[in-house]
Amino acid sequence: MEYTVNPPLITIITVTLESKTNLEKTIRSVASQDYKKIEYLVIDGNSTDGSIDVIRQYASVISKCLSEKDEGIYSAMNKGVNMASGEWVCFLNAGDIFVNSEVVSEVAKAICSLPQQPDIIYGNILVRKSTGGFFERIAQSPRNSHRMYFCHQSAFVQLYLLREFPFDERYKLSADLKFFKQCHHANKRFVRINYPIVIYDTFGLSNTNRERGLQENISIIKGIDRGGEKYIFLLRLYFVIYWRKLTGKK
Repeated sequence: MEYTVNPPLITIITVTLESKTNLEKTIRSVASQDYKKIEYLVIDGNSTDGSIDVIRQYASVISKCLSEKDEGIYSAMNKGVNMASGEWVCFLNAGDIFVNSEVVSEVAKAICSLPQQPDIIYGNILVRKSTGGFFERIAQSPRNSHRMYFCHQSAFVQLYLLREFPFDERYKLSADLKFFKQCHHANKRFVRINYPIVIYDTFGLSNTNRERGLQENISIIKGIDRGGEKYIFLLRLYFVIYWRKLTGKK
């Protein structure tokens, strides 16, 4: 597939805190990409574990870096957005890696080949199995939902949207759900591409604080959704919370 229009500048943002080993893995993944028009930003929350040494080691790969105390992951993500110059933005957090060195090129080609440019384009993810190897988690088609139906790290979003709807820093785990819901209700164009984008770190914050994430989802739905759809979403989430308590899940 060849580019039909001028390929866009794509900003990749890595947010990190006290994650030296994972950060290096992610930086190396970005550095391996064969796409030439990448701006790479690293936003560090003032780590003291040697992460800054890793950032210095890969200074030739990193376009801009900021290391200072923040108010959480979405605070850091908003800082990255404010520093970004690319038309498109992808968040690849410390520990996540692209599935191969051609992924960003393939996404850029998909963006350029579509007859109507999307506002958000997203794909699937690979998840490590406890027995070894990976399984592919397929993203669902565009919709409104009570939860994320695709992985944020598999999404490429136009920069103007991230500035129009900054991440709500009151939420510590689900501000991305609010952002994508706001985009849905504003009739922004979502496009799904059916191939894997990232190998996802299942030890991320949202996977280890599931109960709080569910409560934040409920708060977001109460504030944004309307009508019968709103109550269907709330019933689903309340049932999930009840079921987790019944089965003793943490």
